[in-house]
Amino acid sequence: MYDAREKAIRDQQWAMNASHREGVREGKIEGKIEGKIEGKIEGKIEGKIEGEIKLIRTLQAILCTPVSEEQELRALDLAQLESLTTNLQNRLRNRTSS
Repeated sequence: MYDAREKAIRDQQWAMNASHREGVREGKIEGKIEGKIEGKIEGKIEGKIEGEIKLIRTLQAILCTPVSEEQELRALDLAQLESLTTNLQNRLRNRTSS
């Protein structure tokens, strides 16, 4: 009877350890997936910001206005950059339609 009890305890410990290992493995997989998704989103946003900054500086040069420093533009959020781009594009359209 003692051996059966010891075997049951070992079996239960083995099952708990296996469950723990499986949980850790699943957690690592979930973490990698979440990290990849987060990285892609951050990369897309950073790429959009970079593109807006380049476009703003190009439009400013075309309009013969002072070209903003890149650091100054990086202090703005994406919505502000998009608004500035739209304003500059409208100024260019108005200039060329006159």
